[in-house]
Amino acid sequence: MMRSSSLLLLLMLCALSGRSLATVCRASDRNALLAFKAQLIDADGVLKDWDASTNCCVWTGVFCDRTHSRVGSLFVNANCRNCVGNGKLIVDPKVNGASFAASLSNLTALTQLSFNNVQIRFRFSIPPAIYTLTNLVSLSLTDCQFSGPSIPADVGKLVKLTELTLDGNRFPGGLPDSIGNLKNLNILHLENNQMTSIGSTRITLLKKLDQLVLNYNKLSGPIPKWLGGITLTGVQYGELNLHDNQFTGYIPGELCNIKPKLLILGLNKNKLNGPIPAAIGNCAQLRTLFVGDNKLSGSLPHELGKLKNFQELFAANNQLAGPLPKELGDLPNFNQMDIGHNKITGPIPSNYGPFSPDIPDPVDFTNNKLTGPIPLAMQNLPVKVFRPGNPGLCGTPLPNKCK
Repeated sequence: MMRSSSLLLLLMLCALSGRSLATVCRASDRNALLAFKAQLIDADGVLKDWDASTNCCVWTGVFCDRTHSRVGSLFVNANCRNCVGNGKLIVDPKVNGASFAASLSNLTALTQLSFNNVQIRFRFSIPPAIYTLTNLVSLSLTDCQFSGPSIPADVGKLVKLTELTLDGNRFPGGLPDSIGNLKNLNILHLENNQMTSIGSTRITLLKKLDQLVLNYNKLSGPIPKWLGGITLTGVQYGELNLHDNQFTGYIPGELCNIKPKLLILGLNKNKLNGPIPAAIGNCAQLRTLFVGDNKLSGSLPHELGKLKNFQELFAANNQLAGPLPKELGDLPNFNQMDIGHNKITGPIPSNYGPFSPDIPDPVDFTNNKLTGPIPLAMQNLPVKVFRPGNPGLCGTPLPNKCK
């Protein structure tokens, strides 16, 4: 569920395709980058080739537009494999929030900006200069430790953004109302920001959104029903991910109102209780459901069988009981299932399997109370996907024969 890094790699490869040793960057762009570097403590030499005597278009993380000799993409990645140490960039403690990265406002052709592990150490918020870069289509500030009550409202000025990634910072109040200005936004990543509130409901105005990721925060109380009003296009992800928070209460059936394509729903590692709602059958495009590590009870709903594209169910470590729904076995693409550590009873339906041949252990039925014979299509699986637990199961691959 960590797709932001793969997208960033793709953007870098695209930028590389346009890189040319014959392109010589403008002096003003070079000087802006050197002024930015001067604000950093670079003990590991992450930016050691940023030198005034060389062409900045071939510096680490810098990519230029061959036509105009302007810096078009800047990727400052302090997780550097080839650096002397582990790779670390620290903003000089003498630098204040107003002046940090101010020189980057001169990079008026910049369309992609990424800071990874450029450590602010929670001293100030995202610098004002970034909001002047109105040609940005991708902004990623990950593990930088920017901080503030909420994500600054000025982010709404970057109206060309298609990707906004702010993982690993500290914005407990979440999103400002101005998020509704970002009509082109496809990807919104806000992992690990100590968020206690999602913030503005104006996310529902973003009609091109395809991925909303709010994992590893401190969101609590019931899952907001208004999230059912967001748009997920399903062009690439169709993902709403809320795992590793502190949500309580029932799973709201309103989440199945998400249009047009909710493909991935991540609710695992919260404190949710009650049943998986029968309304899950209304999530017509759903492929993957993560609800493990909660306090869910009741039976797995038969309505899962309505989801003709359904592929994966992860519901381990709950208090689910009752029988397994036969309808899941009729789904043509259903190939992975983890329901270990529950209280599920009865037989494994005879139409279950085969599961994905590309996954070593595509199912986990351990530590339940299942009984009866192992279905024929599952007899090639190892014993460890059925035991411990389930003393009433029998037949291949288990040592006890069925009577």
